Amino acid sequence: MSNIASKEEVLAAEMYFRAAFPVMKIPLTEDPKQVAAFEKVNAVVQFTAADDEHPMACHIVFLTAEKAAEYTAAAREKDPDAKETPRFKVYQGEYDFRYEGVEFVNLGFKSIKSLLGVFKGNSPLEMLGIVAPLLKNIFKKSTLKFLFLMLTLTKMMPNNNPGVDEPWEQYLKVKMSLYMITTAMSQANKLGWEPLSRWMEKQTDRIYQFKVGATHDALGKEIYPPISAYLRVKAGKSKAGRGEYTRKRPFVLFDFPNPDGCLAVLSGRYEFVEAATKGCITVVGAGDSYAVQFNNLMTQLQNMLIPSKFVK
Repeated sequence: MSNIASKEEVLAAEMYFRAAFPVMKIPLTEDPKQVAAFEKVNAVVQFTAADDEHPMACHIVFLTAEKAAEYTAAAREKDPDAKETPRFKVYQGEYDFRYEGVEFVNLGFKSIKSLLGVFKGNSPLEMLGIVAPLLKNIFKKSTLKFLFLMLTLTKMMPNNNPGVDEPWEQYLKVKMSLYMITTAMSQANKLGWEPLSRWMEKQTDRIYQFKVGATHDALGKEIYPPISAYLRVKAGKSKAGRGEYTRKRPFVLFDFPNPDGCLAVLSGRYEFVEAATKGCITVVGAGDSYAVQFNNLMTQLQNMLIPSKFVK
């Protein structure tokens, strides 16, 4: 019996590996619980999915500050200009065992469909696909720590809707979501997802900027900083970035007053146009048609990564 994933299944898996996994860096560096949990962890967690035509693999590296400094020093002995070794990074492809004294957790899936069943969670039965890979690694110290970190990705799911009385959860969801979707759009374009590639190929050098105002407490004091992310498009090429793009004015600026306003759009509380009329978002720059087209493509891509019950 053949084991061949569809093009859409392959793309969805690629989006998890290339766009969703990297945003784990946000809770890993900003959530005190996750910072403490990984302070002394040196580990590599690998995901593989078998497929007759497109077998997939990626691995995630976690290093302590001491281990990262050790490898940075070794690299700079050979090349003084060598970059600093990151404590956290997602790499595409199988792990090459370059690090010594690092625990290896290998989560292997029998198919891409099985992998997506766990990530998307369309049904409890599909989600049980994680059991076998976990059992093979259950006695490794970093396995459960990683599992709890990976569960933070569920904060981006449509059914996770923190209210204004949960400012930390709102901040975290918005930052993770914007970082993920801008990266996903750039990666989907590079991987040849036709609806997006067609839309981008005729565009001149344009910046699509997201800007979310700071979170304030009841007394007006800032408790969490503003959030910004952007997507740059030029003649079919694309690049996602963090923060504000400062070299030129945005072609389209999606300006949200605060995380709650952003969540009104991300969660589907209001349709895009209705959200604008209610002051949840201000679109600055190009004509409304570009903003709506961008939002529609963003929604299509997001729908590949969430359980089908949430897709309208």
